[in-house]
Amino acid sequence: MLVTRRSLAELLVTFHSPHTARTAAATLEEDFSRSVDTQIKEAKIGSVDQLVRFSLGVTGADLHFGLEHKTTLRFGAKEREGNCIEYAHLFATVFNRAAERKQVAARAYVVHSDARVLGRKLPIPGLDDHDWVLVVPTAAGAQRLFVDPTLYDFGLDWDISRSVSGDVRKP
Repeated sequence: MLVTRRSLAELLVTFHSPHTARTAAATLEEDFSRSVDTQIKEAKIGSVDQLVRFSLGVTGADLHFGLEHKTTLRFGAKEREGNCIEYAHLFATVFNRAAERKQVAARAYVVHSDARVLGRKLPIPGLDDHDWVLVVPTAAGAQRLFVDPTLYDFGLDWDISRSVSGDVRKP
């Protein structure tokens, strides 16, 4: 049986309601803020898809996954460990900042969901829930995007729409 990384991820992890959406709350230290602004200025971003890919790149370059630290939403230029909460908030903050500067009509929101592994809710901190990102384009008829910067950093596809059950509303 041929199984792709994406289909394997969908079998392993699914996200269930309640889904709690909120605005991004990351704080960028001054040196990192300047670096992100320079990267935004130099990037060719003209679509929501390009903006998602740009934000995934910035997030993945600043974080590597780990659970052995205290969660903080303060980010600097030095790469550090991050969990799904930190990945989601950094991604959404970079996305919204770049969207404003490049005039791309979309907003990103951090979403907190119950997580299931192989269909079961695990009573293990870090595996019983998950944070990911809802991207909402404001153009008429445009599709919402479900983006998981944590799974993307693991090499899995960023579109997790088939892994999310239940309705997700922006705040």
